[in-house]
Amino acid sequence: MDDADSLPTDLAECHQLLLAAFQQATQLERRAIDSEQQAAELSRVLNETAASYEQLQETHQATIDELNALKRWIYGRRRERLLEGEGQGHLFELNPLSAQPVVSGAAGEPPRQSVASDRRQRRRELDLDKLPHYRHEHDLSEADKQCCGCGRAKDRIGQDESRILEYVPAKLEVHVYVRPKYACRYCKEGVMSPPPPVRPIARGMAGPGLIAQIIVGKFGDHLPLYRQEDFFTRHGLHIPRSTLCDWVQAAAELLRPLYQRQKELVLQSPVLWTDDTPVTVLVGGDQGSRTARFWTYIAEEHPYSVYDFTESRARDGPAKFLAGFQGSLHAEAYGGYDQIYLGSNEAIIEVACWAHARRKFFDAKGSSPRDAHQVLEWVRQLYEVEERTRELSADARREIRAAEAEPVLDRIAACLADLENRALPKSALGKAVGYALNQWQALRRYTEDGRLSIDNNVSERTLRHQAIGRKNWLFLGSEQAGPRAAVLFTILAGAKRHRIEPWAYLRELLLRLHGDDSRLDEMLPDKWAANHPESVLTYRLEESRRKAARQSSRRRHARTHHLPR
Repeated sequence: MDDADSLPTDLAECHQLLLAAFQQATQLERRAIDSEQQAAELSRVLNETAASYEQLQETHQATIDELNALKRWIYGRRRERLLEGEGQGHLFELNPLSAQPVVSGAAGEPPRQSVASDRRQRRRELDLDKLPHYRHEHDLSEADKQCCGCGRAKDRIGQDESRILEYVPAKLEVHVYVRPKYACRYCKEGVMSPPPPVRPIARGMAGPGLIAQIIVGKFGDHLPLYRQEDFFTRHGLHIPRSTLCDWVQAAAELLRPLYQRQKELVLQSPVLWTDDTPVTVLVGGDQGSRTARFWTYIAEEHPYSVYDFTESRARDGPAKFLAGFQGSLHAEAYGGYDQIYLGSNEAIIEVACWAHARRKFFDAKGSSPRDAHQVLEWVRQLYEVEERTRELSADARREIRAAEAEPVLDRIAACLADLENRALPKSALGKAVGYALNQWQALRRYTEDGRLSIDNNVSERTLRHQAIGRKNWLFLGSEQAGPRAAVLFTILAGAKRHRIEPWAYLRELLLRLHGDDSRLDEMLPDKWAANHPESVLTYRLEESRRKAARQSSRRRHARTHHLPR
């Protein structure tokens, strides 16, 4: 049948046919629009799902990093050290430093000692000659001196001696000073008597040795006053801890001029290292307690370590202490220092710490091993340069840093720029990269001056003393106790830094400062140690030298095996 014959001839049928075709086209158009809308909705859902998945993945990775950090904090090693098998060499194809391997036994270097030899040296005999000796004669009875065979008396053919090191507990003594008075019997005038004995606290009963022992016990040996109360009770006298607190307070005020003198000299130094640590302070009443801060400021040109106490971590504390300081300041990336740098008109120059930057990449090596280990390898090379320049002058150290450390820093900068674009911001690697980039100019600044150091570890080691003490005495009894503790910590830190026997040093300071002795410079720890060599702990000096020699030997050995073959 032809198409012409199949078409309707009636006008009404044609209208119906056109209407059906129009409705069918409309449905098809609607279906197309619906399909496009569904496609657009599916695309939006897919994009949102992808974004949510990326966010979830980023949050999951951040949680895993935090969990790994907590596990390492509780169970793992605190030391950020990467152990490699002997003979592995570099993990990556990096340009080696220009350092040459150090051959053991080379000219100008002492031969390396074996472990057995070192152990034999450490098992040396104790030096007992300086101690008082008491002889106890033990002899046989007269019957035992007779020969059981012939009945004659036995001859003494020699003797055996045994030395036993014993401990006699410390004892409290009462020294009574009798001062006769003289007067004229006839005139009844001009009564005279010898001057009273010197005592640190006016009209106080405590002698300088007792006060020095209390201060060294709490701020040096970390013994709270309530334990010292029991200690003195065992020795025959109960001294209430409130009395001990009064004596500590009086001694701190007496030592404050020497503290201020050390603070003045520290602020005159061109380079400072600083850090802070929290401490709990009881404020009384309904407020309970609050968290305050101890700050340490360490100088090299003037070899003193000065503490400061603030009631919070606000920038006003370090800003007030550093008023008038001009030079380079080693500190962590704490936001409170930013206003100090900006407000000093470039008088205070920021120097960042590579140990903090390295720690963040060390934490990221579990989630991003390839990138984190590569940065850690470059940081290891920076520290290797520092080890070889440790004993050199500041100018020589600066030249070597410019020649060897600067190229490594350039490679790290290029790597950080690449990682910034592809590392998840909330991941451990992203946080490490962000920290390094935010501090990059300050991280590179140590190469500009040989007096600067690559990290701020010296201040963290100094604050370890407060961290140990905080686990024993737990808190400060009042806000007024904070500044007094800073004074006493400073005095004992000077004694520890210069290896001075703290009790003898503190006892003489109490006597001299009570007499208004104005020769404060003679009482500075380095000057006092030079004038009193008998009070210098020589075994501590020898121990430090041996430790430094062992570390240097280990680093030379590691540097030799890290060079590519």
